[in-house]
Parts: sequence; structure tokens; C-alpha cells
Amino acid sequence: MNSPLKFQTRCISSFIDSKGFAIGSIEGRVGIHYFDSSQQNFAFKCHREENIIYSVNSIDQHPKFGTFSTCGSDGTIAFWDKDNRTKLKGFSKKEQPVTCGKFNKDGTVFAYSVCYDWNRGLEGFQETLNRGLRSRIFLHAVQESEVNPVGNKSSFHY
Repeated sequence: MNSPLKFQTRCISSFIDSKGFAIGSIEGRVGIHYFDSSQQNFAFKCHREENIIYSVNSIDQHPKFGTFSTCGSDGTIAFWDKDNRTKLKGFSKKEQPVTCGKFNKDGTVFAYSVCYDWNRGLEGFQETLNRGLRSRIFLHAVQESEVNPVGNKSSFHY
């Protein structure tokens, strides 16, 4: 199958119910694709600042609720609800790109890495070294309110 997004695919994650997948690209978009043609596929913009577009580096599905995370080259992380098309939580911006994120098996911990991802080439890498920034791994204790879609009203744009 061809990618539902127009630009280079950066990451993909299948839904926990096996009914489709989420796919991220270098254009700062996530596509939601269902295998059942009766369900509506859609894409939305994320990991952007004004007119600057950043790659979606990682997508992971929450094992209990089927919501998902995205991590981006803009240094941000967000938790999303695909069924209600809402953003559940946005994390504060990190000093470097967030290159990967993953929920543990019961969804109570979200681990993510922050490091240079070569989105600005060698010049960006040299700047990272000059600023003394290092690769780091963080653990976030997930609160149910951050990933449970029940009662959330904040919508995202697609």
C-alpha cells in the first residue's frame, strides 16, 4: 500500500485493536489509516511552530486506552485521542529533539529520549556539541487523565 501521507515516512505504529495504524512523516503530520474502508481516514498537523515544520520522530499506542503519543524534532511530545480527534496532553518543549517515545506494557510509564536527530545537518550537530547538550533518557509517570479520552474536549486541527 502507498503511504497516506505525501512526504517521507518517519515512523508507524499499529493500533492496539489491529484495525489500522498511525503514520508520521517529515512534514509534521500524522495520518490515521483504518483497514476497514467504512471508517474515515484522516491526517492532522502537529510538531509545528508558526511556519516551521518539524518531523514526527516516533508514535506509540497506549496499551489500555488506544490513545497514542507523538514525539517530534521540535522537542515536544503530545498524547492524542484518534477516535475523538483530540489532543489529550502536550509536554513542555525540551532543549533538543525528542527522538523516540514508548509506553511500558501497562501504560503507566512513558520513556522517551532527547538528543540531536540530524534534522539540521552537521552544523546543527556542532551547535549541539558547543552548547554541551547530551543525549538523555527520561521516564514520565503517566496519569490516567493524560491518556484516557473520556471527558476530554480539546480538539486538534487536521
